[in-house]
Amino acid sequence: MNRIKLTSTGLLLFFLSISVYAQTSQQIIKQRVESGESKKSISADGIVLFSQIELPKIYRNSNYEVIWDSKINRKDLIDNLNRADEEGLLPNDYHLERIKKILSKSKYKKLSDLDAANLDMLLTDALMLYASHLVSGKVEQSQLRSKWDVDINQRPKGIDSLVSVTLKNDNIKWALQGLKPQHYFYLLMKQNLKKYKEIASNGGWPKIPVIDKLEKGDKDKRIPVIRKYLEINKDLVSSKVDGISLFDDELEVAVKKFQERHNLTADGIIGKGTLEQMNVSVEDRIDQIRINLERSRWVMHHPGDDFLMVNIAGFKVRRIKNKKEIFHSRVIVGKYHKSTPIFKDSMQYIILNPTWTLPYSIATSETLPKLKKDPGYLAAKHMIIMNKSGKVLDPKKIDFHQYSRGNFPFIVRQEAGPWNALGQVKFIFPNKNAIYLHDTPSKSLFNKQDRAFSHGCIRTEDKWGLLISLMDDPKVWNMDKINEILASGETTRIDLPKPLPIYLLYWTTGVDRKGGVYFIKDVYKRDPAVLKALNTSVKFRSVKQNSY
Repeated sequence: MNRIKLTSTGLLLFFLSISVYAQTSQQIIKQRVESGESKKSISADGIVLFSQIELPKIYRNSNYEVIWDSKINRKDLIDNLNRADEEGLLPNDYHLERIKKILSKSKYKKLSDLDAANLDMLLTDALMLYASHLVSGKVEQSQLRSKWDVDINQRPKGIDSLVSVTLKNDNIKWALQGLKPQHYFYLLMKQNLKKYKEIASNGGWPKIPVIDKLEKGDKDKRIPVIRKYLEINKDLVSSKVDGISLFDDELEVAVKKFQERHNLTADGIIGKGTLEQMNVSVEDRIDQIRINLERSRWVMHHPGDDFLMVNIAGFKVRRIKNKKEIFHSRVIVGKYHKSTPIFKDSMQYIILNPTWTLPYSIATSETLPKLKKDPGYLAAKHMIIMNKSGKVLDPKKIDFHQYSRGNFPFIVRQEAGPWNALGQVKFIFPNKNAIYLHDTPSKSLFNKQDRAFSHGCIRTEDKWGLLISLMDDPKVWNMDKINEILASGETTRIDLPKPLPIYLLYWTTGVDRKGGVYFIKDVYKRDPAVLKALNTSVKFRSVKQNSY
């Protein structure tokens, strides 16, 4: 008969393991919190948890007793985590598999003390992580883009006390609901996410065969497929005639509706651009909505009752007041390599008859080469050149060939007038990026489908509509008053009645006034990085030691 030989070390470990597993759930939680808090490695069920600051406070409040003994609280949290995909998030980021595995072992009251402690800490950590994602988003945008200047949403103060009160009142369901953005934009986007998931579950939509162009009056065997596609997307009411191959008035209206929803020129003609958007898969559209739900969580919690929003990707500026759009205009934004930055600020004043002092980069890279060829270029463009002290110089007496981007000692300024690159008005929200909204003499660019042409600033088409809207006093600030100031030729500053928040954001999906979804080209190619981060599972570091 073989005998088991135990060394003194083995015996010690054996008895220690017995004593550990004989601990109550309260003792296990306390030991984990106290041993892991200083090293920020509080663990449960073999992994280091997300919440290393608030979780210890929560358990100290309960004297380290389990806090998820209420069946209602457990059910409400697990139900919310199961439905995290309705927010565009990943349910398994929140310990769901581990939680379900423990609960599958036994009824809650019959769980071992070790399982009860593991379950309790996992549920608490899941709550904290999910709440964090609802409040400020899963993806930290500033890590993806350096030009991001929007403050992260602040989490509530006294989180430990809030959690204790919420659990005591069996109020998990409504507490989590209150952490989500309540803005109509977010709520309608969620509705559309559900709609597109239903389309996907029913097989999606048909792929449209390649075509050069189709327009009203054409007959083509592919038209029934296009009709079916538009019916699925609710752009076309179900046709009474099955298999019709004629491009009729009804189809033209539906195509225009589709084009409007995809930020395309609404001409009713199916060409390369329209076909390209039609052949984006439903799965890609679902991801596009998820990406923009995440962007909503970054900024749409408390936007206020009155604000301006520039959608850089959509080439639009809107004023939203009391949940209604009261102004909108097409805009031109920065080129791909001179992208308009994302940030929040306050519109403060307007300048009529503005002059334009050329940024050093433009003066040296664009204007200087032209001056070397033709010193008369300045006069032709209504520009003057000055030294650093502001003294106006005669360009004919300057040898521009001796200067380069590294030693250009002059200031170039364009005089006020309809020829000015800023047009007749600019809208100022002082910021470190030197970005503002302004008019432009180049009106034809507003008719382009993609309008990324500027050096970063935002050119607005309906300049006077914007001014009149911002001044909120049409009896005083109307076209008669504006024309009077323009005619004077004087550069005139007009302060807004009160500063108005302005958001410069990037949306590739949105909702219209009727709740329908629209999709926008990813002009700066930013969606893939957000989607990759959104789809990357939260990584929990494993611990080598026993998970007690």
